[in-house]
Amino acid sequence: MKRRNTHWRLLLFLLVLSCLGVALSDPFNTPPIFLAPTESEAQAYTDKPFILDVKVEDVDDDPLDVQVYNLPDWLTFDPYTLQITGTPQVIDRGEYFITIKVDDGRVVRSKMVTLDVNYGHSSKQHMHEAIQHLWKEKLSKLPGVSAAMMSPTGELVTFADGYCDYGKRKNMTQQNRFRIASVSKVMTATLILRLAEEGYFSLDDPLVNYLPIDRIPYGKTITIRQVLSHTAGLVDHLNHGSFYKGNWKYRKWSSTDIINFAARRRARFQPGKGYAYSNTGFYLLGVLAEKVLEQPLSEVYQEWIFKPAGMQDSELDNYSTRKKKVPHLAENSRAYEYHQSAVGAAGAIISTPSDVARFGYALYNGQLINEASLKEMTTDWGSAMGGDQYGFGTRLWDDLGIRHIGHSGYLMGYRSILLYLPEYKVTLALSANHSHGPWYDLVNGLIMEMADYYQ
Repeated sequence: MKRRNTHWRLLLFLLVLSCLGVALSDPFNTPPIFLAPTESEAQAYTDKPFILDVKVEDVDDDPLDVQVYNLPDWLTFDPYTLQITGTPQVIDRGEYFITIKVDDGRVVRSKMVTLDVNYGHSSKQHMHEAIQHLWKEKLSKLPGVSAAMMSPTGELVTFADGYCDYGKRKNMTQQNRFRIASVSKVMTATLILRLAEEGYFSLDDPLVNYLPIDRIPYGKTITIRQVLSHTAGLVDHLNHGSFYKGNWKYRKWSSTDIINFAARRRARFQPGKGYAYSNTGFYLLGVLAEKVLEQPLSEVYQEWIFKPAGMQDSELDNYSTRKKKVPHLAENSRAYEYHQSAVGAAGAIISTPSDVARFGYALYNGQLINEASLKEMTTDWGSAMGGDQYGFGTRLWDDLGIRHIGHSGYLMGYRSILLYLPEYKVTLALSANHSHGPWYDLVNGLIMEMADYYQ
């Protein structure tokens, strides 16, 4: 009697479950199995046809109903061929979560597939198209531009177009060189940090220990660290009206001339109590390197910066005149306006965007200075003193929602910039031999385009 009651109770329990819609496993049915797609197959590229096969196996040969959910507008599913097809555009880049369900009449199985849509063209093509578009839309009056990029894996991509002379007769090429102006400061700061690592001096040493600057206001207390971060209070001779008097267009300057000029001007503040950009300070850092190494600065850069960074077309211009020109220099009407002995380590380096990009890649990937030095270089010393976001010879930008570091340069009508995007590990370098107001429309636009490409 008890066994019969147990049997009826079991049947009643199964009936209740059935009424509640609870699926009961069928010991005589094998659920369908997904064979495809796999995660590795779910990869699409913009402007290229995409096909994703759905493959399902059912050992019982039951008729299967396959449905696909959460498809974007550019994709369609054919239930007869069991294919998901479509061609994504650039606007469709991103990640999609697609659900596939198969029903054999007794069991429903589901599979979620993550579909990634990336650019279907190379970084070179993307950079070229971006520059061309930005140039046409924002800087139509800019005669020529040259650019280079080092990818996260160290691949060099270059661009050059337009004219390399102010007469618009010669085409710009990748071999054209530029006055990179204050982009030189990153190289100078790297040089000083390398010398400090080698024990030639300490960053907290007073500069007067090595150079005769005691006549400069506060010259006995200014440290090398303060000069690197523009917190020494030094005058800026290249942006001081009194510097451009007399025969400034035709003379040459010595380090004594620059020191004397600074000695006759008041300090902008007490060292370590403010921030003020100073070309004079970086000029003196070059003199410091010459002094401790007992070599001309041009040789110092070659040995300590250019060769280690793989820079093949760079040099310090301490020689050019209107009659003695720089080989392969992209010229403008001011290319030889005054002798670069006035500029020195503050901005007299000649280079190509390719070399500048090589340098930036080597520097910010830890190949030139150690980790501690790189951390100090990219620490924001300037803002701490109420000034710009500035490290050691390195500007720190956080606009556009994209962190980027490096330096800009403007000198005698030339524009240059070095940028490293830490989040994306991309290095960019651009130069132009003509000044142009919307220059940063090109720079910022390219930053955003390449960050988007590598995101």
